[in-house]
Amino acid sequence: MIKKISAILACAVLTAGVSACSGVNTGTGADKKTITVATVPGFDDTVAVTGLWTELLDSRGYKLETRSVDLAAGFAGIARGDLDGYLNAWLPTTHASYIEKYRNDLVVPEKPFYDNDRLVLVAPKSVPENTISEVVQNADKYESKIVGIEAGSGEMKILPDVLKTYGAQDKLKIVEGSTPAALAALKDAAAKNKPLVATLWTPHWAFASMPIKVLEDDKGGWPKPDGSYVVFSKNFAEKEPQVQKWMSNSKLTDEQYSSLMLAVSEAKEPVEGARKWLETPENRKATDEWFNDAS
Repeated sequence: MIKKISAILACAVLTAGVSACSGVNTGTGADKKTITVATVPGFDDTVAVTGLWTELLDSRGYKLETRSVDLAAGFAGIARGDLDGYLNAWLPTTHASYIEKYRNDLVVPEKPFYDNDRLVLVAPKSVPENTISEVVQNADKYESKIVGIEAGSGEMKILPDVLKTYGAQDKLKIVEGSTPAALAALKDAAAKNKPLVATLWTPHWAFASMPIKVLEDDKGGWPKPDGSYVVFSKNFAEKEPQVQKWMSNSKLTDEQYSSLMLAVSEAKEPVEGARKWLETPENRKATDEWFNDAS
């Protein structure tokens, strides 16, 4: 709460605080409106964005709560109205099957808040192979397996088609698991200079914290980069159009998104990492702009 107290004091002295000086109702305790969004364990980019919005909405009279679910259950819950939204849908490809299934019950902004999400295969920087083709050619060296993330993720649904592009269906076995387990395996392999190939995505904090590299998709197996969209239930969008507009206004650059993820990964709680990230004046200024033209 130090950041929040400092902002209030600054507003009183300098008349420059965002929420108190702009007339926004900050809300306290029981009078805060609750917004419930889906989050998926291990989806570090979603965790980071959700932590950021938790902090930003807190000063504007809203309490953001999360419900941990798998992706399929999350979108089903949003469509039913049991959940208000999901803050990081990858479109037009990775999460398309979920969006299309519930299209009539969802509201998706026209533009993404980030436009360069990539699904990738990664390996320790110490291995000589730099392309997916080279890994396939040396499959035995990698124990003929790919360390995967959550089975219900869009990436894992797409991966078999990627292997078909490389004629690798019988050469590399997909081992389903979790993002934390895949990251732990990568960290161990990188530290020991051992060959290992795993699924991941960019942006991700792991590239700033361990010596790993993206394997070049030399045959174009992965889809083109996606954009990150905030998805709402129709009921929520109608009930809280101002919040929808705020989130639809949001925009993050590569550097902002990567640094946010890193700050959140280093904190005990996502909201603490988001507060730390917002201490950088440029980041605070960027997020303030999301609220400028909201009514």
